[in-house]
Amino acid sequence: MEKLKQKILLFVFAFLVSATSIHALNISPSYTSSEHVLLGNKVTLYFSSTDPGQKGAIIHLANGLSLTYGEILSLPDFYEIVGSPIALAKNNIERNARFLAAFQSFAKDPNGVAEVRKIMDIIYDEMKMVDEGMKQGLTPEEIYKAIGHDNDRKYNCVTGGGCSSYTWLLFPGRYLKLAMQDYDHFGQNAWISYVTGHRLAIEQAVLAHQTGDISQLETAYAINAFACHFLSDRFAAGHIRTPRQEAAEHVTPSTVGSLVVNFMHEEENASSLHVHNRNGDHWLAYGDKSYFNQKNDTHREILDKTLQASADQVFAAYITGSPSHEIDTVYNLIPQADEVENMGHYDISPLFYWDTHSQNLMRRSEISNPYDRHWTANWWGWTTLIELQRLKGLTEIDQAQLALSNLAEKAVQDGLITNKEIVAFVKHRSRHSKTAF
Repeated sequence: MEKLKQKILLFVFAFLVSATSIHALNISPSYTSSEHVLLGNKVTLYFSSTDPGQKGAIIHLANGLSLTYGEILSLPDFYEIVGSPIALAKNNIERNARFLAAFQSFAKDPNGVAEVRKIMDIIYDEMKMVDEGMKQGLTPEEIYKAIGHDNDRKYNCVTGGGCSSYTWLLFPGRYLKLAMQDYDHFGQNAWISYVTGHRLAIEQAVLAHQTGDISQLETAYAINAFACHFLSDRFAAGHIRTPRQEAAEHVTPSTVGSLVVNFMHEEENASSLHVHNRNGDHWLAYGDKSYFNQKNDTHREILDKTLQASADQVFAAYITGSPSHEIDTVYNLIPQADEVENMGHYDISPLFYWDTHSQNLMRRSEISNPYDRHWTANWWGWTTLIELQRLKGLTEIDQAQLALSNLAEKAVQDGLITNKEIVAFVKHRSRHSKTAF
């Protein structure tokens, strides 16, 4: 009876908040924007040696924006530079430049003020819906599943892309383009992106100490909040061992590599992973959209502790005027997959992994068996994508990505694109391109 009630509540809730035809439930590369805001606002900030500490303190930016630490932490999903992932830069100088360009695109550019405010309105509407859904007895995962697609459409619209309920996925704005190249949000790349920004924040905090200008400390906190988005993403189960970059680089064409690895991201998020850290903690890491679930208490506690440690290092640099910071204190807290050690034998086996010795992207031999512990380097991206689609289906965001590539017609022929609006788009574009010659 209780399960039936849950299903009815979910159906009603989804009907009330959803009015779109294309459902894109796989867009968010990390924790949802509302999760990022709330976890960031739990961080205590200090502004003097006598300050007892403040949660949700307002940080003033150069272009006039006033945002909380959590609000800034949510923004890298919207404000990286398309085509310039931070972690993929060739050296530290270029990484710093890419990070600062992303940060300044909303924190310094006057044109970013109105857009950020629109994004925040969407985020707070989402928070309200999550709160209402949980009061109705729904789990956070059920609520996000019901509301996520329409908010993604709104984010895409605000950042310069399509707004139509039927075709928005086919006209990607900056939000969608960044989601398709979200390399900075996974594994070691997430750590590199965090460290890049954290060190810049430390430098800014030292400058604040030297000048005695408290607004410089606010800027340091803002930079660090932006960096901590990547640090928090590193905690999501689907981001710990998924070879996001390697799949895009080593599967031909790259689009197919990005699509097949999405299945691993979703699989690991759904199943959770046994993890440990260098401090000797052992726990279960859960996936995106699970931050507020009661089962996630230990994972949430360690993530909160990690974000606080990072902010405390910025404040220490401000008080002491010293650029030294114990980066290992934060690194020692982040989750590492148990794999075959400890409790790892209870976890599903990775669908893909990068073999550093052979320089091959290995695929699980039996795709349909998540506990098969045999892998092969002898596989093809396209046939693997077809098999995964047959087993699990292909989300509309993935179908739209295929439709926008030079694989569109083949994807329709092979049954990978099934959404009627996307199929019509491909056929229309094909006819148009043929009559153009």
